[in-house]
Amino acid sequence: MAEQPVFWLGGKPGANKQSERQVPEAEHYEPAIREACEGCGFELDEYVAAQGGYGGWLAHLEREGKRYRVFWSGKDKNLRFEQAQLQGGWNELASSESIEGTLPAFVESLSKLLADNQGD
Repeated sequence: MAEQPVFWLGGKPGANKQSERQVPEAEHYEPAIREACEGCGFELDEYVAAQGGYGGWLAHLEREGKRYRVFWSGKDKNLRFEQAQLQGGWNELASSESIEGTLPAFVESLSKLLADNQGD
């Protein structure tokens, strides 16, 4: 039997090792996002920065015993503000589409969304 070349799905094993996990840029946004949320009367409960090239992030909020979330979809370039439903799931209260994916733009859009939609 003659030798056949081997095709490695995903590349040759061991050739594509990453040295360390890359910290997402959005991981550094938490203090400014927390400040914007608190400035509008919401308490930031949890903040998560997504891995990957789109720069997405998610913040869980609370206000007057109600739960909310605000998240940036870097892929869709959309910032959404939602309220938790009693039966489960989320109800979209507002969104801001096609904003620039930078920290100053997030803070400005987030502050406006939260101020205009106090979650009621």
